[in-house]
Amino acid sequence: MLVDDLRKIVGKGYVFTSKQKIRKYVSGYRYGHGDALAVVRPGTLTQLWKVAELCVRSGAIIIMQAANTGLTGGSTPNGEYDREIIVIETMRLRQVHVLAQAEQVICFPGTTLHDLERTLDTYERGPHSEVGSSCLGASVTGGVCNNSGGALV
Repeated sequence: MLVDDLRKIVGKGYVFTSKQKIRKYVSGYRYGHGDALAVVRPGTLTQLWKVAELCVRSGAIIIMQAANTGLTGGSTPNGEYDREIIVIETMRLRQVHVLAQAEQVICFPGTTLHDLERTLDTYERGPHSEVGSSCLGASVTGGVCNNSGGALV
């Protein structure tokens, strides 16, 4: 039922349930591994909101995921859980909105540090973090969660 409802929100092609399809989403690049009922890939902020709302109503555990580099360790299941897990993978939500001549930006959940660097280059500005993580494709959200320049946000 939950999986069917998730598919109604994001489309059948963006909800994965087979062990083979979800493997890369439940195993971190560096560490972390577990299992999930499904991986959901919303394509709009409205879909993300509706998926999160449905998961909360159903009592499922939500694990938000962006680039899944495993740098922060929080984007994959790890260990045993008491409820079903839904991984919400956000890489379809990769937008950077520039404000005030690039003094500030709004980054959607799947935006990578590389995306941010490319956008800010046109304004001759740099991102909050230029530590090697951008080479691995780490997300802006993961960088902030890992306190990589978080004081500048």
